[in-house]
Amino acid sequence: MTLRDRGTMKWTSIFLPEHIASIRKLKSEIDHAYERKPSIDPEQWSDFESKIQYAYRTGQDCEIRYWRNWTTEMVCGVIETVDPIGGVLRIDGVDISFKEIVWVTLEDV
Repeated sequence: MTLRDRGTMKWTSIFLPEHIASIRKLKSEIDHAYERKPSIDPEQWSDFESKIQYAYRTGQDCEIRYWRNWTTEMVCGVIETVDPIGGVLRIDGVDISFKEIVWVTLEDV
């Protein structure tokens, strides 16, 4: 008597249509979780620069959104240091490269 192994065919019956649909939905959610870095034109960047300079000089709170690890993150607070040569600023203990900044807003007093 010989053993007839059907290979992977014996496992295909375990996957119900609901399982396949949920796996496809999960894959699409994972694919959409990663964002693309927003492009910033020179006019926007000059606006961001002036807001950063004003907030640093006056000590005013500001909100900075930056793009890191495929997502946009946000930090609010007072800008502690600005390093124009290194292209980095520090706000509430978070070092942010100028290249990562995607949005700057001054907080209302």
